[in-house]
Amino acid sequence: MLRTVITAAITLAAAATTTLAQTPPRPEPVAEVLILGTYHFSNPGRDQYHARADDMLSERRQAEIADLLDGLAVFAPTMVAVEAGRSSPVNERYAAWRAGEAELTVNERQQIGFRMADRMGLDRVAPIDADHRFMAYEDLLLAYQQLAGSEPDPHLAGVEAATNALGRGFTAETEARQAAHTVGEVLAWMNTDAALDANLDFYLAYQIRRWEPDGSPAGAYTVGNWYTRNILMLQNLLYELEGREDERVLMIVGQGHAAILRDLVAASPWLMLADPLDYLPDVPPAPAAE
Repeated sequence: MLRTVITAAITLAAAATTTLAQTPPRPEPVAEVLILGTYHFSNPGRDQYHARADDMLSERRQAEIADLLDGLAVFAPTMVAVEAGRSSPVNERYAAWRAGEAELTVNERQQIGFRMADRMGLDRVAPIDADHRFMAYEDLLLAYQQLAGSEPDPHLAGVEAATNALGRGFTAETEARQAAHTVGEVLAWMNTDAALDANLDFYLAYQIRRWEPDGSPAGAYTVGNWYTRNILMLQNLLYELEGREDERVLMIVGQGHAAILRDLVAASPWLMLADPLDYLPDVPPAPAAE
């Protein structure tokens, strides 16, 4: 009996060893990715909470952007990825600007992305945004209310109040820091762990707790939609990197994408994550409240 047990144990161990030996190695990284989360220079107003941006074409801000580019240039990117859809005319615009046929607009894709790509001698930028638009939370909530015939309950009201406090507080600090600090200093703060955590909390502390009295999971769908968009952005980046190696990617995205994309890039065997704070100014203290 003992011999039978020992034989069985040896057989299982041999099978496990064989299984492990057959597991292929993980892919080697093909790129180091520096994700720069930004506020929107052109202030399009598409986000639920968005900070007002002052005149980014002013002499002061242009000088600050030039200093920002000097710092980022130390990373020496071989690819500049921007928040534009793959079907967008972003590279036609880039080519027209390089040919002297167009002026740069105020948005960060051009003020940081185009200028850095040109500085590095790149023929194009990599458009990595998802072309899809997802149903907003308010639309999902309305649909669930119509199905359930109910109104938001006190739980939802509490979640809404907490969400607004976070969103409006972050927006107010962004605007205060813009008034007191340089563009580079504002972006350094926006890419700290604390600022990225605050954005992630919007989804994983509050949105995820939005449910109707009957348990209808509107908030979970909102979080899932946002993660899906970021996963599509990661896939678009990998599409741009296919067949390439030893790349250094500067990815310029709205700060709301940065925390999730950092997690996805860090988890991907194809990619290595760089720290933007290594290439940005020191983070100054928050301005004193008035």
